[in-house]
Amino acid sequence: MTKSESLIYFCLSFVGGICIASFFIDSIIVEIIGLIIGLILIGAFYEDKAIMVIGFCFIFVSSGMFLYGFNLSKIENNELIKFNNKEVVFEGVVSSDPERGDSKTQIMVNILKAGRVLVFTDKYSPVKFNDTVRIKGIIKIPEKLDNFDYQGYLAKDGVSVIISFPEIEIIKSKSSFVGQIYDFKKVLGEKIRDNLSPKLSPILEAMILGNDQKMDKETKNKLSVSGLSHVIAISGSHIVIFSAMLFEVLLFLGLWRKQALFGSIFFTLFYVFLVGMPASGVRAGIMVGLLFLAQLISRQSFNLRTLVIAASAMLFFNPLLLKFDLGFQLSFMAVLGIILTGPFFNQWLDTVFRGRLKWLQEIMAMTISAQIFTLPLLISSFGYFSIISLLSNIIVLPITPLLMALGILVPIFGIIVAVPCSILLSYLMWVVDISSQLPFAVLKVDLPFIVLVIIYLPFLYLAYKGRRKELEFLNG
Repeated sequence: MTKSESLIYFCLSFVGGICIASFFIDSIIVEIIGLIIGLILIGAFYEDKAIMVIGFCFIFVSSGMFLYGFNLSKIENNELIKFNNKEVVFEGVVSSDPERGDSKTQIMVNILKAGRVLVFTDKYSPVKFNDTVRIKGIIKIPEKLDNFDYQGYLAKDGVSVIISFPEIEIIKSKSSFVGQIYDFKKVLGEKIRDNLSPKLSPILEAMILGNDQKMDKETKNKLSVSGLSHVIAISGSHIVIFSAMLFEVLLFLGLWRKQALFGSIFFTLFYVFLVGMPASGVRAGIMVGLLFLAQLISRQSFNLRTLVIAASAMLFFNPLLLKFDLGFQLSFMAVLGIILTGPFFNQWLDTVFRGRLKWLQEIMAMTISAQIFTLPLLISSFGYFSIISLLSNIIVLPITPLLMALGILVPIFGIIVAVPCSILLSYLMWVVDISSQLPFAVLKVDLPFIVLVIIYLPFLYLAYKGRRKELEFLNG
């Protein structure tokens, strides 16, 4: 067993521990038992490398379970919860870029030794990142919205309570490098709004800058029904397209290959930070970074390994993502589906296309693979899935790279690039409007998640059987 294989087993054990604590049992006794078993195996069989690895796997499982429980307990036992429905006055620091929508602004405020509070305030609020503010308002514990666990969703961001439209006083404004990045993002957004119509600019802002607060609910609903929400949201495909375009541009400017790779890694990570570090973007940023690093040291890329490492890295810093962040779940399941079944569907579609329209064949293979693996999550979360999604994706995805490229250039070149960009955006929204209005666009399904998993077991077995060698070695 190589060191790289051992690393993957440790990562899988760590993620497995978080999964056990998230969905099955979160018990300190189980964690201690796992830790003891691991230490015994390591101590008694220190000369047997395979058993040593098993021992460390037990320890990593216990570590994952402990980390999940520790982070969740900090939210559930936060001292601010005891002030529920009471008026409080406190000082804190704005810890992220305020999300400004058409009706309100969302602000994350860190209170020293008391955690984080989500504050809803006026859309014209002058509050900025890193401002020290004094807030007076009524604290509320977030409640479930229909079947949506809003409390858990906020818990992943370290938020235990919310305050709606309090009195806010800016005590001190302090400039910082991060704040300047957010100011730069604000300028980019203004440039987009200056050069595009009010109907199209919110779409491009969401697509390029990750700001979907300015899109109205009707547009968001149409995107969901048509199965094209991922085209607008900052996703893994956006990061990959951005990094690939940047790499080619740097090569065109005369940089050596290694210099272009280093530059692409740096600017890709910068872009992920600029758009607010969504789960799918962070995962893609890590995978792209590992891919470029692998090329720098003349190693092949390991798709499944990079996926496992990306998941482990993200969950190490925030173990609550696995249970409470649907975007995280969908992102990884989509990539897993593409890795495991993408080649199968590509080969199957080859009998239809017979070497023609290769680009369309690959888009269809990736779309089918991703949708099959994310379908149980979508059904269990929303109670329906988009039937029209495959067709709408085939029609729209070919223009996505060009639309992204033009969208990034709009703030720089203005109306010159805005005109063709507007044409592509109008085409995108035309497809969204048409596909979302079809009577058969969605199918409602009311089945528990466990039933969906059982239905999927035969398909998962076929995926495992067809890619067994790749799974065994995790592309190693």
